[in-house]
Amino acid sequence: MSLPAIHPRLYQSRLALLRVFFLIALSFSYFYFSSASIAAEPEPDAVVKFRKFLMREIESSLVSSFLLAKGEVSDAPSVLLQAQILSLAAERSGASFSFRTRGLQEETSAHDRVWTESEDFQSLMREFAASAKSFADLAKRSEQDETLRASLGSALGGLGKQCKSCHKRYRIDK
Repeated sequence: MSLPAIHPRLYQSRLALLRVFFLIALSFSYFYFSSASIAAEPEPDAVVKFRKFLMREIESSLVSSFLLAKGEVSDAPSVLLQAQILSLAAERSGASFSFRTRGLQEETSAHDRVWTESEDFQSLMREFAASAKSFADLAKRSEQDETLRASLGSALGGLGKQCKSCHKRYRIDK
């Protein structure tokens, strides 16, 4: 049985609504991980699941942003939305590795170096978060100044390179 075809505008609206809900959930997660010292320790397998979701959201936002910046999809308001989601997810990503999660039921592709070389790893995560925030700021400015749209692609390329270099060192290839 095949899925019914969805009109592109309806699909974009649903996608935008899902992204807004994700932003809200991501905001709540900030308080969850920030208040870990107040509340009981989070369930390690849940931490891994959350971290995987966060990394998938970063990947999804990067790919969506590339498509929008290259003009393969024309939906100007989504550029800023994707950039904001990317920035928020990147900001939370470092904290999602604060719990060592090796040997759990939920499989992880994080290498042990994430925790044995945590200063370097967290530094890379902070640099990525700063770059993602700069990209979101550029996307916001590009709404007012069309000439800045051309620089979105190169900014995204830099973000992609940051992901790749961190994954090369800190992710186990499957």
